Amino acid sequence: MATRPKLRSFQDIQSSFAAYIRDPDRQAMPPGIEKRRVQIYADLVYNNIESFIAKTFPVFREITDDGSWHAMVRDFIREHRAESPYFSQISEEFMQYLDERMKRPDARESPQLPPFVLELCHYEWVEMALDLAPDADCEFDDEAIHPDDELALSPLAWPLRYAYPVRRIASDYQPTEPPDTPTWLIGWRNRHDRVRFMTSNAATIRLLKLIDEGVSASRALELLAKEINASPERVAETGLATLNRLHGHDIVVRR
Repeated sequence: MATRPKLRSFQDIQSSFAAYIRDPDRQAMPPGIEKRRVQIYADLVYNNIESFIAKTFPVFREITDDGSWHAMVRDFIREHRAESPYFSQISEEFMQYLDERMKRPDARESPQLPPFVLELCHYEWVEMALDLAPDADCEFDDEAIHPDDELALSPLAWPLRYAYPVRRIASDYQPTEPPDTPTWLIGWRNRHDRVRFMTSNAATIRLLKLIDEGVSASRALELLAKEINASPERVAETGLATLNRLHGHDIVVRR
């Protein structure tokens, strides 16, 4: 009696198919499938992921040559094990990959990543993250802020600090060392669902942190004056004007 051939398990077929899609240059073709058909899937997976990453990190893409860029995206698809199945979180997975890659023993090998890459990508990611964030559970209004008002930081307003001047990085400006002064920014989505960024400073970011901790406006300004060793009257005047300006941008809201 002839012995029937042992059928490959579905898991084995699926594993070899996925391995080829992730790395068609190094993995063997899955047996029993026409190469043209498998290549269509491999190209679709790569092109979709590469396109999404490039759109999320346009400046990083612009300053990276084609060969290095595609080698990096291929390495990401081949080596990184994503924790999320959602397509919209590919950019977060890519940032995690960059962080892990910079810690690898071969991090100094070509293509070498610039020292500002993690901060630049985070800055570019913030725009997408704020755009996709759920609506804020707060009310926006146009009434002036008073010192005794109970305030809060909008859930859609993110104070940001970077060692590198991420807003200036471009093909003609790629610093190799961070400047002495960090870059302070506020990224937010306003009531009209528009994502915006503004340049800020250490004092304003500290004020927002105090407000976010539940400190009243007047008390926050008092604490800030002590911390920066400045005139309480002057800080109260300029601080209240700053809070009203931020309130007008939907960054600071009433509790």
